[in-house]
Amino acid sequence: MNGIITILCALLGSGAATALVNALLERRALARRTETGESQGMRWLLQDRLEQQALGYLAQGAISYEELRNWNRGHQIYHELLGGNGDLTGLKAELTKLLYTKEEHDG
Repeated sequence: MNGIITILCALLGSGAATALVNALLERRALARRTETGESQGMRWLLQDRLEQQALGYLAQGAISYEELRNWNRGHQIYHELLGGNGDLTGLKAELTKLLYTKEEHDG
């Protein structure tokens, strides 16, 4: 009988612990999804900056490897860390194509 009580207590305890851990993880995920005015503003500013840079590179018809690497880092921050929605993905492809087009003409 003591063995059954021990097993039942262990099952109830592990279930309670699991529920507690799940609740804490869900709370943390919700906090991460909640945006502040600062994060929205940072995302908007970075998006605008990246758009202006990309349009400048496209207008001049050239981008260096270092410039593209720096632009891609900004895009990664915009997209992954600030939750950007993919508006800049087309510009990223155009800049990458611009780099390789320039290298073909130079090489």
